[in-house]
Amino acid sequence: MVTIKASYIVVPNEPTPEGFQWLSEPDQVARQSHTPTIYVYNAKHNHDALVERIRNSLSKILCYYYPVAGRLRKLEEGGRLELNCNAKGAVLIDAESTKTVHDYGDFMGDSAKDLVPKVEYTNTPIEELPLLVVQVTSFLGDEAFSIGVAISHTLSDGVASIQFINSWAKLARGETLEPHEMPFLDRTVLKFTEPPQSPRFEHQEFKPLPLILGRSDTTIEKSKRVEAMTLKLTAEQVEKLKNKANADKSREGSRPYSRFEAIGAHVWRCASKARGLDENQPTLLRFNADIRSRVIPPLPRNYFGNALVLKTASSRAGEILSNSLGHAAQKIREAVEELTYEYIKSQIDLIRSQDDMDEARALSFGINEGKDAVFVGNPNLRITSWLSMSMNEADFGLGKPIYLGLAGGTVQERALITHSPDADASIFLFLHFQMEHIQLFKNYFYDEI
Repeated sequence: MVTIKASYIVVPNEPTPEGFQWLSEPDQVARQSHTPTIYVYNAKHNHDALVERIRNSLSKILCYYYPVAGRLRKLEEGGRLELNCNAKGAVLIDAESTKTVHDYGDFMGDSAKDLVPKVEYTNTPIEELPLLVVQVTSFLGDEAFSIGVAISHTLSDGVASIQFINSWAKLARGETLEPHEMPFLDRTVLKFTEPPQSPRFEHQEFKPLPLILGRSDTTIEKSKRVEAMTLKLTAEQVEKLKNKANADKSREGSRPYSRFEAIGAHVWRCASKARGLDENQPTLLRFNADIRSRVIPPLPRNYFGNALVLKTASSRAGEILSNSLGHAAQKIREAVEELTYEYIKSQIDLIRSQDDMDEARALSFGINEGKDAVFVGNPNLRITSWLSMSMNEADFGLGKPIYLGLAGGTVQERALITHSPDADASIFLFLHFQMEHIQLFKNYFYDEI
């Protein structure tokens, strides 16, 4: 059981710029919810002193990242969102748990949801929702604590959010930010002024997802129970997967498959096999791609906002199961390689061409997690990679986290690949999967490595 002791509104400790900021198309179609992440620390501490440290450092980092202390506003005409830099502040929750850190297991269960703030969108105007809500929870005995973070996805993607948290942690340690660590807050670098052109590519990411053969809707699959699991890949297993994917590489001189391509291909194949899909079953693997280095000119390294586009790899189940791991990795590689600057502009133009931004959000995947959300589950899968993010740098002065990752469950089948907090080059796979197929997935996942 978690008890809330206090709740604070934390504002920047110095005056910050005011006014409204334009939000880009990737911001507009980002999922309208708060992304829940959790950091767990094994450190003896004084709870009140810890909360004070977090509170003071948050007020400092909000001076640099002042949009985080603002609010969103929806414009009546066109349905666009904009950012109101009004310094209304973030919310910090002071909490204690009656459980020890070990009682939470791998933090994938329902009980861990109490450690991350839940932001209620249903009955609250978007203009009143804080963009950042943080919960500091001490476990029984004050031998460990967690920091649960819920940050608006409209405000920032994972790369930008981790950059913010790591900078915040640095201030909490009593250090200062270097010039190269300052956030770049001008989102107009992703603003296209010329009229949108018609699509120049097929853009499968905006087309209806394939259903299970013989079905007319997703009702049956949506009703099935989804469970969470954590699977670990050692550095040796990761290397083995990469070697296996690259063993029969057909394109001479092309670069080896990355960890994401090899692990993503392995997860896709294991999911298709565990589900028992018909060999003729179309199946998609959906993922977001970071465009910071893909646009011209490239975005500044510390660009704070959403710089993601949606991409899809597609196949038939029989094709990816009857061929090698490298074949599935090549499907992902082809989807990644299609992400040229022209492709990115075409996708953004498709969003811009909608008369109302709500229509654009309906085009895109994962905009809402409510009852009308697009279902991306059996026979499809969505996968997210955090391998490029330095998540384990979030040391608030009491050591690095012993656990980090997404918090809480999902009604859909989703995989997340991230570094283990251990300094051993191992990787965690967090997976929400239909309960009836979980054991088979685990068997295939490890048997084929």
